[in-house]
Amino acid sequence: MYEGKLVRLRAFDNGDLMYCLSYSNDYEVMRGASGAILYPSTVEDEARTMGSSTSFTQGEYQFAIETLAERRFIGKCGFVKINWKNRVGELAILIGEKGMHGKGYGTDAIRTLCKFGFEELNLHKIKATVFAFNEKALRCYEKCGFIREGLLKEEMFREGKYHDVVIMGLIGHTEE
Repeated sequence: MYEGKLVRLRAFDNGDLMYCLSYSNDYEVMRGASGAILYPSTVEDEARTMGSSTSFTQGEYQFAIETLAERRFIGKCGFVKINWKNRVGELAILIGEKGMHGKGYGTDAIRTLCKFGFEELNLHKIKATVFAFNEKALRCYEKCGFIREGLLKEEMFREGKYHDVVIMGLIGHTEE
Protein backbone atom coordinates (compact mmCIF):
# COMPACT_ATOMS: atom_id res chain seq x y z
CA MET A 1 0.00 0.00 0.00
CA TYR A 2 2.79 2.45 0.90
CA GLU A 3 5.92 2.02 -1.18
CA GLY A 4 9.50 3.02 -0.64
CA LYS A 5 12.43 2.31 -2.94
CA LEU A 6 12.93 -1.27 -1.73
CA VAL A 7 9.85 -2.19 0.31
CA ARG A 8 6.09 -2.02 0.41
CA LEU A 9 4.21 -1.56 3.68
CA ARG A 10 0.93 -3.46 3.52
CA ALA A 11 -1.67 -5.11 5.73
CA PHE A 12 -0.87 -8.50 7.24
CA ASP A 13 -2.39 -11.56 5.59
CA ASN A 14 -2.77 -15.18 6.67
CA GLY A 15 0.38 -16.19 4.80
CA ASP A 16 2.46 -14.02 7.15
CA LEU A 17 1.55 -15.97 10.30
CA MET A 18 4.19 -18.69 10.17
CA TYR A 19 6.93 -16.22 9.23
CA CYS A 20 5.99 -14.01 12.19
CA LEU A 21 5.99 -17.08 14.44
CA SER A 22 9.47 -18.08 13.28
CA TYR A 23 10.76 -14.52 13.89
CA SER A 24 9.23 -14.30 17.36
CA ASN A 25 10.80 -17.65 18.28
CA ASP A 26 14.27 -16.72 17.02
CA TYR A 27 16.32 -15.49 19.97
CA GLU A 28 18.95 -13.83 17.78
CA VAL A 29 16.27 -11.79 15.97
CA MET A 30 14.33 -10.85 19.11
CA ARG A 31 17.18 -10.07 21.54
CA GLY A 32 17.64 -6.59 20.11
CA ALA A 33 14.01 -5.93 19.29
CA SER A 34 12.00 -6.71 22.42
CA GLY A 35 12.50 -5.68 26.01
CA ALA A 36 10.04 -8.33 27.15
CA ILE A 37 11.00 -11.73 28.46
CA LEU A 38 11.92 -13.79 25.42
CA TYR A 39 9.67 -16.80 25.67
CA PRO A 40 8.50 -19.18 22.92
CA SER A 41 5.27 -18.25 21.15
CA THR A 42 2.65 -20.67 19.89
CA VAL A 43 0.71 -20.38 16.64
CA GLU A 44 -2.27 -19.21 18.71
CA ASP A 45 -0.16 -16.53 20.45
CA GLU A 46 1.09 -15.18 17.15
CA ALA A 47 -2.38 -15.27 15.57
CA ARG A 48 -3.70 -13.19 18.49
CA THR A 49 -0.82 -10.74 18.10
CA MET A 50 -1.45 -10.39 14.37
CA GLY A 51 -5.18 -10.03 14.97
CA SER A 52 -4.55 -7.16 17.37
CA SER A 53 -2.13 -5.38 15.02
CA THR A 54 -4.67 -3.26 13.22
CA SER A 55 -5.82 0.31 13.63
CA PHE A 56 -9.31 -1.01 14.33
CA THR A 57 -8.39 -2.88 17.50
CA GLN A 58 -5.72 -0.86 19.33
CA GLY A 59 -5.41 2.53 17.67
CA GLU A 60 -2.05 1.45 16.30
CA TYR A 61 -0.90 1.39 12.72
CA GLN A 62 0.99 -1.82 11.99
CA PHE A 63 2.30 -2.97 8.62
CA ALA A 64 3.83 -6.06 7.09
CA ILE A 65 7.07 -5.29 5.25
CA GLU A 66 7.60 -6.96 1.90
CA THR A 67 10.27 -6.49 -0.73
CA LEU A 68 9.16 -4.66 -3.85
CA ALA A 69 11.07 -6.88 -6.25
CA GLU A 70 10.07 -10.34 -4.99
CA ARG A 71 6.99 -9.39 -2.92
CA ARG A 72 8.60 -11.37 -0.10
CA PHE A 73 7.47 -10.83 3.50
CA ILE A 74 10.54 -9.91 5.59
CA GLY A 75 9.24 -8.24 8.74
CA LYS A 76 6.91 -5.77 10.34
CA CYS A 77 6.82 -2.16 11.46
CA GLY A 78 4.41 0.42 12.70
CA PHE A 79 3.43 2.90 15.32
CA VAL A 80 3.07 1.20 18.69
CA LYS A 81 1.97 4.34 20.51
CA ILE A 82 0.55 7.64 19.33
CA ASN A 83 -0.01 10.66 21.52
CA TRP A 84 -2.58 12.53 19.43
CA LYS A 85 -2.65 15.66 21.60
CA ASN A 86 1.08 16.25 21.12
CA ARG A 87 1.25 14.57 17.69
CA VAL A 88 4.06 12.19 18.71
CA GLY A 89 4.25 8.63 17.45
CA GLU A 90 6.54 5.86 18.65
CA LEU A 91 7.62 3.41 16.00
CA ALA A 92 8.95 -0.11 16.12
CA ILE A 93 10.40 -2.28 13.38
CA LEU A 94 11.55 -5.84 13.02
CA ILE A 95 13.30 -7.27 9.98
CA GLY A 96 12.89 -10.94 10.81
CA GLU A 97 14.67 -12.39 7.79
CA LYS A 98 18.29 -12.37 8.94
CA GLY A 99 19.54 -12.68 5.35
CA MET A 100 17.91 -9.32 4.61
CA HIS A 101 19.80 -7.44 7.34
CA GLY A 102 22.27 -4.82 6.19
CA LYS A 103 20.75 -4.45 2.72
CA GLY A 104 18.78 -1.24 3.21
CA TYR A 105 15.34 -2.77 3.75
CA GLY A 106 15.06 -1.55 7.35
CA THR A 107 16.17 1.95 6.40
CA ASP A 108 13.67 2.09 3.56
CA ALA A 109 10.87 0.73 5.75
CA ILE A 110 11.58 3.36 8.45
CA ARG A 111 11.66 6.16 5.88
CA THR A 112 8.41 4.95 4.32
CA LEU A 113 6.73 4.60 7.72
CA CYS A 114 7.91 8.09 8.75
CA LYS A 115 6.51 9.55 5.53
CA PHE A 116 3.17 7.90 6.36
CA GLY A 117 3.37 9.26 9.91
CA PHE A 118 4.14 12.83 8.88
CA GLU A 119 2.01 13.06 5.72
CA GLU A 120 -1.01 10.90 6.59
CA LEU A 121 -1.23 10.90 10.39
CA ASN A 122 -0.06 14.52 10.70
CA LEU A 123 2.51 13.65 13.35
CA HIS A 124 4.95 16.34 14.45
CA LYS A 125 7.54 13.99 15.94
CA ILE A 126 8.42 10.32 15.65
CA LYS A 127 10.47 8.60 18.32
CA ALA A 128 12.03 5.20 18.86
CA THR A 129 13.63 3.41 21.78
CA VAL A 130 16.71 1.38 20.88
CA PHE A 131 18.85 -0.87 23.05
CA ALA A 132 22.32 0.67 23.25
CA PHE A 133 23.96 -2.64 22.31
CA ASN A 134 21.98 -2.71 19.02
CA GLU A 135 24.51 -0.66 17.07
CA LYS A 136 23.09 -1.63 13.67
CA ALA A 137 19.68 -0.26 14.65
CA LEU A 138 21.21 2.95 16.02
CA ARG A 139 23.08 3.52 12.73
CA CYS A 140 19.92 2.76 10.74
CA TYR A 141 17.84 5.32 12.64
CA GLU A 142 20.60 7.91 12.32
CA LYS A 143 20.76 7.27 8.57
CA CYS A 144 17.02 8.09 8.52
CA GLY A 145 17.63 11.43 10.25
CA PHE A 146 16.84 10.47 13.85
CA ILE A 147 18.98 12.05 16.56
CA ARG A 148 19.85 10.69 19.98
CA GLU A 149 17.74 12.64 22.46
CA GLY A 150 18.36 10.76 25.65
CA LEU A 151 19.79 7.78 27.42
CA LEU A 152 17.99 5.63 29.98
CA LYS A 153 20.70 4.07 32.11
CA GLU A 154 20.44 0.35 32.84
CA GLU A 155 16.82 0.30 31.69
CA MET A 156 16.69 -3.21 30.26
CA PHE A 157 17.82 -6.56 31.66
CA ARG A 158 19.04 -9.10 29.11
CA GLU A 159 21.51 -11.97 29.25
CA GLY A 160 22.33 -11.49 32.91
CA LYS A 161 23.04 -7.76 32.96
CA TYR A 162 21.43 -4.36 32.59
CA HIS A 163 21.70 -2.38 29.37
CA ASP A 164 21.12 1.26 28.47
CA VAL A 165 18.28 2.32 26.17
CA VAL A 166 18.70 5.17 23.69
CA ILE A 167 15.75 7.47 22.95
CA MET A 168 15.83 8.70 19.36
CA GLY A 169 13.65 11.33 17.73
CA LEU A 170 12.81 12.83 14.36
CA ILE A 171 10.91 16.09 14.00
CA GLY A 172 8.66 16.48 10.96
CA HIS A 173 8.47 19.50 8.73
CA THR A 174 6.90 22.54 10.33
CA GLU A 175 5.20 25.33 8.50
CA GLU A 176 6.56 28.82 9.10
